[in-house]
Parts: sequence; C-alpha cells; structure tokens
Amino acid sequence: MSGLGPLTSREFKKWYRNPISLVTGLIQPFFWIALFGSAFAGLADLGGGGASSIIQGAPNYITFILGGVLTITGLFTAMFTGVNLIFDRRLGTLGRFLIAPIRRSSIVFSKIFSAIARILIQVVILIVAALILPDGLRFAHGFTLFDVGVLVSAVIMISFVFASIFNLIAIRITQPNSLFGILNLINLPLLFTSYAMFPPDLMAGWLRTAAKYNPVSWAAESIRMVVINGSLTGSQMSQLGIWMLGLFVLAVVLVLLTYFISERGIRE
Repeated sequence: MSGLGPLTSREFKKWYRNPISLVTGLIQPFFWIALFGSAFAGLADLGGGGASSIIQGAPNYITFILGGVLTITGLFTAMFTGVNLIFDRRLGTLGRFLIAPIRRSSIVFSKIFSAIARILIQVVILIVAALILPDGLRFAHGFTLFDVGVLVSAVIMISFVFASIFNLIAIRITQPNSLFGILNLINLPLLFTSYAMFPPDLMAGWLRTAAKYNPVSWAAESIRMVVINGSLTGSQMSQLGIWMLGLFVLAVVLVLLTYFISERGIRE
C-alpha cells in the first residue's frame, strides 16, 4: 500500500512533537485508572468483602476496572482520529496527498495505525499506574504470554473498529464541529451501555441486555477475564473465543469498508 509507512510516521510525529497533545495523552490514562479506581473502590465490599462476586471475583475494583479503562482509552483516542482528516482537508494538506502517487486508502489507514500506536503507549502507562496505586492491580497467577496476547489483541481490534468508523464519517464531513457533535452523541452511550466500568449485576435489566451486544463490552470482558482468572476453564475459553471472534469479524469488515470507501470517496 504505497505511502502508508511515511504517512503513518508523519501522523505519529505530529503527536509527539506537540507538547500539549503528548503530555495530555500520557497523563490522561493515569487519571482514568486512579480516579475511577478510587471512586468506586467500595464496590469490592458489596459482595461481602474480599474477592467479591459483584466484581466477578476480582480482588479489588482497580483489577476489575482495568479491562474497561484500557478499552475506553482506546475507544476515545480512536474516535478523535477522524478530526485530523478534516483538518488536513481544511489546511490543504489532503489535496497534496490526493495528487501524490499514493493510494487514497493509505491516507486513512495511516491515521488509524498511528492512533493504535499511541493507544498502546497509553496501555503500558495504564498498567504501570494500576500496579503502583495503593490496593492496585493484582494479576491472577501471574500474567502469561497468552494473557498479553488477549489484552493487546482486544485493545487493537476495538481501537481499529472505532478509528475506522470515525475516519469513514470524516471522509464526508468538512466541519470539525459536526464530527465533535457525532462524537459526543455516541461516546457516552457506548460507555454506559457496556460492561466497561460497571459490573453487569449493578445494571438495569434492559441495559445489561444491550451491553451484551456492545463491542466495547466484548473487549473489556475479554481483558478482564484473563486478568482476573489467569488459567481459564473450558467454558471461559469458549466465551472468550466468542468475544474475540466478534471483534475480529468487526475489524475485518471495517478494513474492507475503509479500503473501498476511502479509495472511491475521499476528496478535497
């Protein structure tokens, strides 16, 4: 895919050469885990203390919430990648790309891949922060390569899905405010109709049902399952496979949509 490497490098350099964007991007994950983990720490005691059934057997709320915070960090960072496409159009940069001998889909994929790279850096910060916080993250039976693979794969796939969706929307939008309006309309419902931040047992019945079909829940629960349980039973492996397969199918569909729509639809 001609031009993908240099364009991805360009997008990543725009991030780390902007001091405000870099600092906020690196600090924000720490606040997510510290503030949410502390604010709802009492949930661990609702099931009688210790490894509460309310938080699915996690030793504390920070351990429970880690999967959700990783997922939401990926979701929110990925959503805003479409804004860069709009600004490239308004500043005339997109026009120069379109007359260059590169595939148009490379323009969109470069923004998606650079966002995923930023998200993975934030993931590392989040895990380190969760480990050093008082009454912080505790892995069950260590953390194996399989667990790492599940965690990284879930974060990458959910990030790719939403980065693709919002870049495809940005292809047809010329005003940043329009995209911000769509972001604000979608991000909170996606968060609160998922299992990312709260245990299913604390949700209303209709909300718990809706959350089952939310890909944010699939990513958060996949990470949560390996972090809390360590070695998985047969039924847990089966459920994990369903969640990961769902994310994989969505990611593949979005790869194809992003390629064909950007090749045919992207313009100044």
